[in-house]
Amino acid sequence: MTAQHHPPLRVGIVGVAYAEGTHLPAYAALAQEGLVELVAVATAHRDTAEAAAGRHGIPRAHVGFEALCADPAVDLVDVATRPSRHRAMAEAALAAGKQVLCEAPLAPTVADGEAMAAAAGERGFVDMQSRFWPGITELRRLVADGFVGRVDNVAATALYPTFTTERAIASSAWCADASHGASSLRVHGLHTADLLRFVFGDLSDVRGSVARREPLWGGRVPADSVDSAAWTARTPDGAVCSVHTSWVARFGAGFRLVVHGSDGMLLAEAAGHTGHFPVRLSGARTGDDGPRELVAATGAATEPFTRLVRALATGETADVPTFADGLAALRIAGAVEATD
Repeated sequence: MTAQHHPPLRVGIVGVAYAEGTHLPAYAALAQEGLVELVAVATAHRDTAEAAAGRHGIPRAHVGFEALCADPAVDLVDVATRPSRHRAMAEAALAAGKQVLCEAPLAPTVADGEAMAAAAGERGFVDMQSRFWPGITELRRLVADGFVGRVDNVAATALYPTFTTERAIASSAWCADASHGASSLRVHGLHTADLLRFVFGDLSDVRGSVARREPLWGGRVPADSVDSAAWTARTPDGAVCSVHTSWVARFGAGFRLVVHGSDGMLLAEAAGHTGHFPVRLSGARTGDDGPRELVAATGAATEPFTRLVRALATGETADVPTFADGLAALRIAGAVEATD
């Protein structure tokens, strides 16, 4: 039996600043496989659009997202901009009949997310790519197969030094402004929330607390976005769950997700944000001497996004986060903020 052939997924990307180091290398790799064709790019200015097109061999450069969304050569619009701009861009693409892949978080508010999800139907996907590390997919499989028995306790920490570093401040200082829709709760926190939903199902009884502990990034950039958050929830089976995130944790040790059950434990770890750092999985069952490595932390930073887009290009989208998943994550953030 021969593999089903799919024509290349023709992608147009809106915004290149973040995408340059993440999305564009993945599209180049998938183009070599014949799965993707990057056909268009749009930025707000002609010089930046044409420069990006020239650097990456993209045939069509558009000024403004509206022109790209109307481009008949584009099948999927990749919205790689800050959250406050997502709704208008996604709705324009959807109105033009395109599929949409939107950066996370989906939107700055639950209301925006609801409108986007309603407009998208089955055509909207969110770049919560952490699901696609082999260490995470194996964690999910083992939990479902009963490796730990009855799940009792789940604890996740995502503590990063991101905005204590000059490099991050210089490249992403816009994250300091809450009006743009990004925060530790809504970026790293929602990637973590999506992983928990992916592994365990919908979370309930969400409550928590948020803080703005670092008012000046690098001593010069005023910051009013949430930089630290902690919250608790229940899994569908009643296990107690906790999450603690920060992007101003000096010497922050990265990501850690531990699952304790009646028959064992599983531990997923990454040296940094799970969107870009490979996940190591270890575990132990009753009777073992201690945890052993089950999946090594290997893979390039662009691997999970590449896997996500490959799934879109081949139509194997069962595990690709949708706008509904993005909305569910936004509702978790809203519940945390509402109980603070």
